[in-house]
Amino acid sequence: MQYLPIIFVRGYAGTEKDVEQTVNDPFYGFNSGSTHIRVDENENPQKFFFESPLLRLMTDHGYQPIVDNQNVSNQIKRLFGQLHKTIWIYRFYDVTTPSFGSSSVVRQEMEEIAKGLRDLINNVKETTGAEKVYLVAHSMGGLVCRSLIQKIYPDEGEQAVDHIDKFFTYATPHGGIYFEVGSGLIENLRDKFQLNNSDDFGPQRMYQYLTPRAEVENELPDNFELEKLQSIENAFSPNRVFSLIGTNAHDYEEAFGFARKTVGVKSDGLVQIDRAYITGSHRAYVHRSHGGRYGILNSEEGYQNLQRFLFGDIQVKLSLSNVELQDRDNNFYQLETRVALRGLPIPIYEQAIAHYCPITQELTRIDKPIPLFTAFLIPRNSASDNNVCRYALRLALHSFTKKETNWLRDSHLDQVPLWSDYLITDVVELNSTYEANYSWNSDEKEPVTKLNPNQESSLNAYIAYVPLPERGQKVLGTNAAVRLEISRWQ
Repeated sequence: MQYLPIIFVRGYAGTEKDVEQTVNDPFYGFNSGSTHIRVDENENPQKFFFESPLLRLMTDHGYQPIVDNQNVSNQIKRLFGQLHKTIWIYRFYDVTTPSFGSSSVVRQEMEEIAKGLRDLINNVKETTGAEKVYLVAHSMGGLVCRSLIQKIYPDEGEQAVDHIDKFFTYATPHGGIYFEVGSGLIENLRDKFQLNNSDDFGPQRMYQYLTPRAEVENELPDNFELEKLQSIENAFSPNRVFSLIGTNAHDYEEAFGFARKTVGVKSDGLVQIDRAYITGSHRAYVHRSHGGRYGILNSEEGYQNLQRFLFGDIQVKLSLSNVELQDRDNNFYQLETRVALRGLPIPIYEQAIAHYCPITQELTRIDKPIPLFTAFLIPRNSASDNNVCRYALRLALHSFTKKETNWLRDSHLDQVPLWSDYLITDVVELNSTYEANYSWNSDEKEPVTKLNPNQESSLNAYIAYVPLPERGQKVLGTNAAVRLEISRWQ
């Protein structure tokens, strides 16, 4: 395990009132918690107290916040020897607010904000002695980080990998913000009038602040990929990035209620699901909205993915291999997934048809395994005495007819999965290697079937295949299996 200083970067404040509310908060909102699991698996609200990501990092991992005031030196002295476990808030709105004496309310451009983040990182590294930092960002904060990683560092002849170890984003519009209504009119008005720098979420402006040496007058190339992290001048691996994606548009009731109504249901209320992740990054889908008291930032689901990505010791890549679906001419298929860890009251990952994010297109691939989820495990947090990490993966395959049929004679039901089951797996680290046991819930027994690593395994990776139960093989193919790739994560 490696502990490094954490820098929180908050999201967009739409109005000057929002800016003032932000700067009046010492922690820019990262100290806000909630009292509900908004909906359980039966769509009922449940009482559950989540203190806040800031407080949980303090209580679970011993982190301490550094408050940006005149007493920083005293805080540093008090925390001597523990400076790697510190949390820093990038308060980039402070310089534009009259409440701190600014004579202008003109907002900084994204490049200026990114340069300020660079300066803060340098200060944190010098103060703490850490070689690198963790960046944790909400919404637009993730674009600030990307501007630093993709443009500012390369323009200055540096590489982000020399300063940043891991990068986690909550609900960041990596592919920009678009609206389901208006046929592009709303986006055009936003990008033309640039009210409060709202054009930062449009492709033209994103190209400018994400591309090395790009200037304001440079036009957007046809082949520019908004969600792509790397460029020729920069090599920060997407493997060091985690994109957390919200899927609950209905629950976004904050000041951006207008956006919720126009962005559409396939979103978190502001950012569309298919634009909320960096290409090639680790990602998880959670049924939370973009913001607000019960949003993605103030959620147990978000924190559990955050702490495991930052501090996990084991990485388990889950995929579905050798899939052979039948009758593709008349049917198309969708796969639902749900991942739960022992001891947690909520799933940490959920792709569901009802949440508009099932696995669909990937099911047509036959050349390589279909990615399901990457789990990061912390053995010392295990509920068992012997540090065994147990997780449950639910798989449910649905099929839908492409053509009209005679419903009186057709036994096919679109609402009922062709097959569903839970794969329960135990993973434990033993003498620098791994051991895994499994069972399917339909077998009604504990995970006692031991997995043996196959010829794909190496010193760095334990690879094994879990055969599907009989019913699963009937619909997904006799050779279909869940592929587990277990390796060290740092």
